[in-house]
Amino acid sequence: MTDRAPPKLHVLLVEDDLDVAGGIVDYLAPRGIEVEHAASAREAGARLLEGRFDLWLFDVQLPGEDGLSLCRRLKQDAADTPPVLFLTARGQLEDRLAGFAAGAVDYVVKPFEPAELAARIRALCRHLPARGGGWIEAAGYRLDPQRGLLERDGTSLQLSASASRLLRCLMQASPGCASRAELGEALWGEAGEDDDLRTHLYALRRQLREAFDEAPVHSVRGLGVRFGDAP
Repeated sequence: MTDRAPPKLHVLLVEDDLDVAGGIVDYLAPRGIEVEHAASAREAGARLLEGRFDLWLFDVQLPGEDGLSLCRRLKQDAADTPPVLFLTARGQLEDRLAGFAAGAVDYVVKPFEPAELAARIRALCRHLPARGGGWIEAAGYRLDPQRGLLERDGTSLQLSASASRLLRCLMQASPGCASRAELGEALWGEAGEDDDLRTHLYALRRQLREAFDEAPVHSVRGLGVRFGDAP
């Protein structure tokens, strides 16, 4: 039996110092940590639309919106977000407390050793399922809601943020049904429109069918939507 390589991690780095950013990317890439770089909070928004990340690595001092404000805003906008690790040249107690209050889970003070940064990233990502409430299992599937990753029999599917929220609600209700109001709450924080919900359910069924050759998401008249075997 051969040991499998650890899964590649995906990190969003928001750092306006291009030399520092380049050094981080060059060190982490050959060590299985793929880094997307943004030089500002505004650019970070575009990167976040392009994909999901296992960890956000934010410099505190950024042009325009600073790292603390960016972290607070992103944490408020989404229920499930990756852990945040701050980079800063200011490491006093009050600076650390401000970072933790903004939603960070760890702090690295500049200048730092790249090996320490890599170790901290791996340590934080190793415990992602525990912080996200663990895997949710239903009907032979396993969902990691923190990463939006669905698995069954060795096959995995990376879900969008909205699909992950929708599926989490369904799997938590399984083998029972989730009402349409509950699904709307999971997606938008309110009931929402039936047509919009139907569109999301259609997209989710299509993703499941393409990945697993089945779509165990069924509408049950008068009750809502069920994840599992057809009623």
